[in-house]
Amino acid sequence: MLTDQDWERLADQLRSGKCTPFLGAGACHGRIKVASEISRELAREHGYPFADRHDLARVMRYVSVRNGDPVFVKEKFVREYFTDLPSPDFSSPGEPHAALAKFPIPMYLTTNYDDFMARALREAGRSPRVLSCPWYAGAPYSAEDFDPPATGTDVASPIVYHLHGVATMPESLVLTEDDYIQFLIALAEERHREYVSGRAVLIPPIVQEVLSRTSLLFIGYSLQDWNFQVLLHGILRELPPTHRRRHVSVQLLPVGRNASAEERRRATDYLDEYFGDLKISVYWGTARDFFIELDRKMGGSP
Repeated sequence: MLTDQDWERLADQLRSGKCTPFLGAGACHGRIKVASEISRELAREHGYPFADRHDLARVMRYVSVRNGDPVFVKEKFVREYFTDLPSPDFSSPGEPHAALAKFPIPMYLTTNYDDFMARALREAGRSPRVLSCPWYAGAPYSAEDFDPPATGTDVASPIVYHLHGVATMPESLVLTEDDYIQFLIALAEERHREYVSGRAVLIPPIVQEVLSRTSLLFIGYSLQDWNFQVLLHGILRELPPTHRRRHVSVQLLPVGRNASAEERRRATDYLDEYFGDLKISVYWGTARDFFIELDRKMGGSP
């Protein structure tokens, strides 16, 4: 649960650009179908025979194996779910992308495939550099793309780094269960490999630097998400203990609709303790509600 001290610290870090957002699926609530809904649609379409039809990564692995062409499957996935997406209403109170675009943040990280964060930044008069993580063999990569962004109050060209790919490059999507495994293997191998200038790396030096010197703001993740687990165990836990600052995560409480008040209390107590060990303060609610509350606490302006 966020304390007054957490809110005050976060507001100061956002105003000074010393906060790095990580955007998850909940940041796009209402604009894109949720993963479980997409998963069940594809499971029906392709005759997925197993019980875990809500698990998109597993369903997509089945679809890819049966089709025999994983890239074609990703291209079809993008056409069906990510083509001609209308922008969110950036003028709407609490719209997460627009709220974040107002602050002088030099880098935005996302595990989403959409380009809403880049659109919001352009709407705010900025010129984002949209980059995709080179986690797979043959991925395009240029070290020059990761030149340090500006800092301070005039961050005109922030980086938007898509860790799990971007819809404009279907082959870049971390979508199937095999993709997630390959991503984690590549991340683990990178930790034990000497850095060589110009060679593709998943977490380039400028990203590592930003992660080590700023607080992190996780928007729209669930504890059960593959994406969030990768961030926690593949990236956050690897930061040196001396660099682990207090972070904030905006999450919905992962309990069923019919959970009793006592079950909700026990779940909240357990998860607050779990995240506390990682130095993460949690706001239990939607991304939109969080930014409305943040705006109120900041007096209606960055």
